Amino acid sequence: MKTNHSFLALAVLASSTFTANAAVIANTLSANNQANLAADAGQTFTTTVLGTENALSTIEIEGPQTAAGPLGPFTLQLFTDADGDHMTWGLGTLLASSDSQTFTAGATEISTFTFASQPVLLDNTPYAFVFTDGSGTPVEARFGLTNASAITDGTLFGGGAQQFGDAYDTAMRITTVNPVPEPSSALLTGLSALALLRRHRK
Repeated sequence: MKTNHSFLALAVLASSTFTANAAVIANTLSANNQANLAADAGQTFTTTVLGTENALSTIEIEGPQTAAGPLGPFTLQLFTDADGDHMTWGLGTLLASSDSQTFTAGATEISTFTFASQPVLLDNTPYAFVFTDGSGTPVEARFGLTNASAITDGTLFGGGAQQFGDAYDTAMRITTVNPVPEPSSALLTGLSALALLRRHRK
């Protein structure tokens, strides 16, 4: 039986095109405290040099140890930082909204908010996420906090103001991945590779 090497190569190329490598760009887990935060509760964070893993995939947040406040359901909305300063609360352009999650009270219970649109983030740039009710309205929230692994380039906010003297941050883990190309782009890449392979065989 004759093997069509061009189509085998194209299949390999197509499968590798959609393989996403992940990178953790912020990790403040695990929580050693908790608090109720007023509407406009959220967190700023600043990216580093992201390389090829520059599309936001998930934000994992540790829930509170006790159910003494609002536990959801929540969505996270990701914004640019309006003034480029992570220490002030100013939401710029809305980039993406997550799926909906509800926190479960109990140590080490982590809720994973996923971003289907996977917005591409820029290097060394501050962003902010805020807890909403799913329709874009900021809401009160209760979640885990940490000062043991607080970040220097991010700030915790509640009610639009810094909380706890900026000593605490959300107990969170933010993961980025390689952006998935649009189907049309992937098809063009595959067809170009196939054309080159056929040309090489002549």
